[in-house]
Amino acid sequence: MATTERAARVTPELVIQLLWPGEVSLSADGKRIAAAVAPSFREKGKPMEIRLWVGDVDGELQPGELGAIPRFSPDGSRLAYASDKGHEGRRSLWVDGAELGEIPGSVEDISWSPDGAKLLVLAADLGADKAGAETATKVRETGADPDDPKVLRPAQFWRRLWLVDAASGETRDVTPENVNVFEFGWAGGKVAAICTDDPSESAWYEAWIGLIDIDERSVERVHTPKWQLQAPRISPGGRVAFIEGFSSDRGVATGTVHVLGQGAVAPEHHVTWIEFADEDTLWVAGWRDNGSFAGRLSLDGSYEELAGGQATFGLRYAPALALSADGSRAAAAYDNADEPPEVVLWENGKRRTLTSLNAGVAPKVASIEWRSYRWTSFDGLEIEGLLALPRDRQDGPLPLLVAAHGGPTGCWFWGFAPANGLPNVLASAGYAMLLPNVRGSTGRGPEFAEANLGDMGGGDLQDILTGIDALARDGIVDDKRVAITGGSYGGFMACWAITQTDRFAAAIPMAVVTNWVSFHSTTNIGQFDRLFLQADTYDAAGDYTRRSPVYHAAKCRTPTLILHGEDDLCTPLPQAVEFYNALVEAGCEAELVVYPREGHGWTEREHQIDAMNRVREWLARHLG
Repeated sequence: MATTERAARVTPELVIQLLWPGEVSLSADGKRIAAAVAPSFREKGKPMEIRLWVGDVDGELQPGELGAIPRFSPDGSRLAYASDKGHEGRRSLWVDGAELGEIPGSVEDISWSPDGAKLLVLAADLGADKAGAETATKVRETGADPDDPKVLRPAQFWRRLWLVDAASGETRDVTPENVNVFEFGWAGGKVAAICTDDPSESAWYEAWIGLIDIDERSVERVHTPKWQLQAPRISPGGRVAFIEGFSSDRGVATGTVHVLGQGAVAPEHHVTWIEFADEDTLWVAGWRDNGSFAGRLSLDGSYEELAGGQATFGLRYAPALALSADGSRAAAAYDNADEPPEVVLWENGKRRTLTSLNAGVAPKVASIEWRSYRWTSFDGLEIEGLLALPRDRQDGPLPLLVAAHGGPTGCWFWGFAPANGLPNVLASAGYAMLLPNVRGSTGRGPEFAEANLGDMGGGDLQDILTGIDALARDGIVDDKRVAITGGSYGGFMACWAITQTDRFAAAIPMAVVTNWVSFHSTTNIGQFDRLFLQADTYDAAGDYTRRSPVYHAAKCRTPTLILHGEDDLCTPLPQAVEFYNALVEAGCEAELVVYPREGHGWTEREHQIDAMNRVREWLARHLG
């Protein structure tokens, strides 16, 4: 089959056939494996149908129950997981195909006791907010009657720990009073947890490490961080470790390993996940440049690599592994520029693929020649991005779409179909895409991640503009046919860019921030803007207004298509409406598309197809 024929068929309908393995679990002996596999979309008004694939490592994985968060019991004989079977949208605890316990909220994490007799479960109250990486909507059962009237007051919905008897299902709330738990680690005794005094999503930015006694329902505050926290862990011997780093989003933080009473360990590793291997070493995984790494880190700082390179493994925004008790086997979801998402196993220094989830569709959407692209920014700092070029293309410069990633402490990473497959669709239509990891991105250490602190839209925008300059100088892209897109922080960046320069022939901002003042008062993460802007919210002459695209919209002449979810709690819909109206008033060509039932991004099948088609049509109209 010719590349041209293959590329011509890359449509949104084709790209969303890809399946995405997520969290993986190995039994302690390394013989059994379970993986949560998600489709690319959900049906209208329904939750995502994540399904467990379970089997023997040396056999074959088979699709099974609806479920996520797989956890094998210590002896490997039982499998616990979370499922919303029978009550869509609210996950309960299941063990071996049967619902267990009476947890009133929605399950977000599970841990077995060392003897397998009990499970400790983290659950969010119905009505709690989901993180931005999880659509920034409310935790609720599908079809539940909406609140009427809707009442807002602080501290209504908490995240709590529940102790469940593995035999009887007897359930007990073991959360200390007035303590909210976002994450936890447990080895059978005290619990190491990321805690807040306030259960709001915004409170996460000021979380602390607590040691929880679940028998007494008491907590000892043991560490108050400078930055944000992730992956608290406690060893059987009581050693406590966690990740601390400057971060914009809960659940996808990247930072330095810290050990309580010792301090930072090997800060050169930008880590997203840890697990105790023994009392003196940790398994770690994280970002390195625009790829993943994993290995074994001694608490004295020495490190032994297990896997790494130009690939993504583990969760899509936070690399992680599943390991056997002796560390001889490791497993994770895995993809790279040439290999579609599958479940893989590392053993004896070799990697083998255990599934063929995407064998049928992958060759049909492989329309991209991926390159790493580097350039020097305005101040001499080297910036790197991923460059997607059509595999089948004529000589001469190409039209370009630049995509700013979210966060801003995120990154573009090597993958088969990043950005929900939009590069694959556009490459088949003859467009190049630049995915720049500007200052403020993860993967290059804390200093680089903190480089846009108090300067959003400053040096990071210049990184993008100088990248376009370099591509034009190299003859790769047509300088007159360049557009910009992005979601969340990337949505802000796209809106900001077109009010600061006429460089772009079109813009497609998504899930936008356009007015930092009104954002602060309407978002569910009001601490985010204070952290990043480092300014007084209500100083009329300060950065809250100076850095708000809406205040500069009168200068904009770039045709702008805004895409936004109606139920987004993180970047509320009025942010899009404000900017749209300001552009119309300024006489700028503008269009606003609002997706009902969607939050921070869109996941319904028809919405995904509609959005990609609209992007392609907008580019065809304005870039030719």
